[in-house]
Amino acid sequence: MTDDPLLLIDVTDRVGTITLNRPERRNALNSDLMGELHYAVGDMADNKDVKVVVLTGAAPEGGLGGFCSGGDVRGGAPGPGFQLGLPPDALEGDLARHDVHASMRLHMMPKPTIAMIGGPAVGAGASLAAACDLRFASEDAVIAMNFTPNGITGDYGGSFLWTSIVGTALTRRLFLLNEKIPAAEALRLGMVHEVRPPAELRDYTYAIASQLARTPAPVLALLKDNLNHAEEDVARRRWLLAHETDNQREAVRAMKKLAQDS
Repeated sequence: MTDDPLLLIDVTDRVGTITLNRPERRNALNSDLMGELHYAVGDMADNKDVKVVVLTGAAPEGGLGGFCSGGDVRGGAPGPGFQLGLPPDALEGDLARHDVHASMRLHMMPKPTIAMIGGPAVGAGASLAAACDLRFASEDAVIAMNFTPNGITGDYGGSFLWTSIVGTALTRRLFLLNEKIPAAEALRLGMVHEVRPPAELRDYTYAIASQLARTPAPVLALLKDNLNHAEEDVARRRWLLAHETDNQREAVRAMKKLAQDS
């Protein structure tokens, strides 16, 4: 046992960092850590001093980085009855209703989220990575679903999230075949956005986070909202509706007049 906190929280220069802190278990999620993560993500979403959120995992002793090896199947993993406030009629994998899950909060919060993957992202850890807007990995990172060997069908919205990222064919391959995808292959498949040497991953991630943090918060919130709604094809309908507003019509008339006068 250790008295170290399960999560490390930091806010610096408008960038909030959540670090899973069970390095001795490769940051595997037990019930306590899942609960704390749920509330920490919510706090980051509500914190007006935070414009960008980075999710990562503590490195094992002597290592440069980590992420999350999934549910802790040997040390207090959440059981079938672990609901964490889900609606009683919610269906497994029905992400539209799971807005209280940490993964759904990462996905839906009005701020960019970045997964800094310095180690294995497995099972629920892979789902948490998929929930983030951007995924940056070290060269020695690996992604795997690994659900069926543990007798479960998937969790934390991974099936929905990965399907949105890489499509149904590849997601079925990942879930059914349980392949371990090394970082270079994950980049080729579109599962991550960038791969860096382990010693460079942190600096690269925070350079991008700082760049995003210089964008006005309302712009980030609207952009994130548009991206999330695009999954349901709502962004297209909003764009069409915008062209019917009085302001839009007036803007078009002004542009036409300017073109005629020039």
